[in-house]
Amino acid sequence: MTSRDTVLALECTDPIQINTEKRTLTGVIYQCDHHEPTLTCRGPEPGEHVLYVATPSNDLYRLQYSYYDEIEHTEATLDYYGRTPNGRYAWLRTGAHIECVTSPKGGEPA
Repeated sequence: MTSRDTVLALECTDPIQINTEKRTLTGVIYQCDHHEPTLTCRGPEPGEHVLYVATPSNDLYRLQYSYYDEIEHTEATLDYYGRTPNGRYAWLRTGAHIECVTSPKGGEPA
């Protein structure tokens, strides 16, 4: 599974390889968004790191990684930018389970 350090270490223009249980996506990160975990009146809010990835075939993906510092809880989701049933484009959940995120330059963890 993706570690917090692996995801947070990636930046714009970095190559990325996302391995899921059924396929491997290779691309380049074109945008990164990040915010730290916070404590609110409702309790701890997770931190979040979001990587936007473009593949060579111009498919767009969003890797969203939520985490807490204090307790062991992480969640990674993968979205695909595609056409909805009403004909518009939006981020659609892929349902793919992410096994690891690596650097395609030699297969080492990014």
